[in-house]
Amino acid sequence: MSSLKASFEKELKNKLSQKASGVQSEEQVLLKAFKYFDLNNNGTVEPEEFAKAIEKIGIMIPTRQDLDALYNCYDADKSGSLEYREFASGVFGHDVGGTTPAKGGNAPEELLTRLRKKLASRGARGIIGLSK
Repeated sequence: MSSLKASFEKELKNKLSQKASGVQSEEQVLLKAFKYFDLNNNGTVEPEEFAKAIEKIGIMIPTRQDLDALYNCYDADKSGSLEYREFASGVFGHDVGGTTPAKGGNAPEELLTRLRKKLASRGARGIIGLSK
């Protein structure tokens, strides 16, 4: 199983790096993909959604049994569904921060960070509290 997981992660990271740009990191690309594959928009990816996502991005898993075993590797809390943070932390090998993308919302910290970056890029100099 570890070789299947390692092979999957290598191929996934390769595909993410192809999609990543100077503006978006691999983790941001994975977050977008995660939101896209959350077909029922509940903030998590269930086994069937995971299977469709893997097929859609072009990664071949030999059998359904292997696919289920791979899914279970990432379902750390054994809840039967993957949260973004749970999956991304498994793929990247460290806590990626952020939250599961739930129903069109962003974490307040993420929104604040994005606002700070946007204001700084437009020349803001801390007038509205850009410092941490």
